[in-house]
Amino acid sequence: MIPLKVKASSYPVSSSNFQGLQEMSDSEIEQYFSAILTKDFADNSNGTGTGELNVTTDGSGAGTTIGSITDTKRDDAVGSHPTDGASSTVTTYTAKQVSATASESISNRPVGYLTSGTTGLNEFTDGQLDTDILDKSIASMVAGSNYTVGQYSLNSSTPSGGTWTSRYQLDDTQVDGTTSSMYIWQKTAATTAAVANFKPVKVQGTNGIKEMSVAEMEQLIPNFRNRIMDGQGKGTYTLQSAAPGSGTWVQMGDSGGFSDTKKNVASQNYSGSYSGTYTGAYTGAYSGAYTGSYAGNYTGAKTYSGGYAGTYTGNYTGNYVGTSAYAGAYAGAYAGSYAANYSGYAGTSYTGYYTGYYTGYYTGAKTYSGTYAGDYSGSYTGNYVGTSAYAGTYSGTYTGYYSGTYSGNYTGAYAGTYAGDTIQSSSSTVGTVKLWLRTA
Repeated sequence: MIPLKVKASSYPVSSSNFQGLQEMSDSEIEQYFSAILTKDFADNSNGTGTGELNVTTDGSGAGTTIGSITDTKRDDAVGSHPTDGASSTVTTYTAKQVSATASESISNRPVGYLTSGTTGLNEFTDGQLDTDILDKSIASMVAGSNYTVGQYSLNSSTPSGGTWTSRYQLDDTQVDGTTSSMYIWQKTAATTAAVANFKPVKVQGTNGIKEMSVAEMEQLIPNFRNRIMDGQGKGTYTLQSAAPGSGTWVQMGDSGGFSDTKKNVASQNYSGSYSGTYTGAYTGAYSGAYTGSYAGNYTGAKTYSGGYAGTYTGNYTGNYVGTSAYAGAYAGAYAGSYAANYSGYAGTSYTGYYTGYYTGYYTGAKTYSGTYAGDYSGSYTGNYVGTSAYAGTYSGTYTGYYSGTYSGNYTGAYAGTYAGDTIQSSSSTVGTVKLWLRTA
């Protein structure tokens, strides 16, 4: 059955231009009836109503899952070398279309004309609404009519034609902090305004006919939503890499769809400057400041200041001041009083100089220069040259050959070739999904 409209010589309809009733063409149904129904569908979409799409990151959305994609990224930063190339999940996007049955309640039904059976003017039944009005409105919406809204599209930027509202965002995240985003948009304002001259009519009272108001037409919205989900599949969506095998599907949005990408991993040789923490075996020349405990033989010249206790044997040249027993020859001038036996006048004293050799022990302070051998205990300050066993704390500059384990920060130029896997700055696609709409 085909809905009727008021025929007039001009619009708006008045008693002077009224010409009767006329069946609506499919184009007229699209330009008004379909425009009104799809506008209400888009205006009241929040991801929970029948026929609507929703995308969540925890899978909690209502409805039947129509696809998903996981955003991943490398664990190691760009330039990391070597790397095991491991990755982690950032987010998993799950898309659903709500399939729950909406509650239908129609108190104002459009009128059509039957030429068989119960001939004449008749209100539309639910079955007639489905096949002769709602299916046509859904077909106009999935075809992207300029008069309809409500359809979804997956794009990186706003689609053209009419007004589109971003409903959901999908991010492709990289380890270097860059992110590329795509959005699931819904058309919320038509490219071309509805034509109000093509209003369907309803029964008024017991024997009258009246044009339907927008609110009365919108009573069909629950039926419209249910028809999307329980009809022939027209108006349903899927989010996957390729179109499903059955039915007719068109891609909605950018041709490339949404892709999860990750930084490439490749084996490469490395030569250049290295700065970082290094732990491992090190053999080679080392020159720099060293502070710590050192035990072992040390050979070379060094300046030593501190307490020394031990046996020392060697030549010592220097001034020695102290008291010791001395035995040796003494030669020198002596001046003083001398009292002794004198062969001369008795009872007299002799004062003068005595020249000769004295043999005996001398006790007192003296300056000593010569060779010393024996035990020495005390403080020693000076230059020491020779080989000795040294244990203690050493602070100073060490230059020589070091072989052992080194752990710490190394900054400098590394010259050589190192082969291993490295996180590259370029990326490759891991997975791709596209939004598909069933049209037949």
